Amino acid sequence: MESVNNEKVVVFRTYNTLFEANVVKELLASNDIPSMIKNEHTTVLLPMFSPMSGVALMVLEKDLAKADRKSTRLNS
Repeated sequence: MESVNNEKVVVFRTYNTLFEANVVKELLASNDIPSMIKNEHTTVLLPMFSPMSGVALMVLEKDLAKADRKSTRLNS
């Protein structure tokens, strides 16, 4: 389990590309939801592994529901 300042960090969503993850990361940031990308270097340096592991967008567990609401607007 990962944590930041004793707060649990969870996988919000997993994306196929770094671009997709960054679009959502910026949307979350514009709504004051901190996030970070995990596995970004793997997909850039070893793109053949991208479909297997993906690019994980991480958020604080307490922000999970808010992040879901905000990102749903992007898909609608």
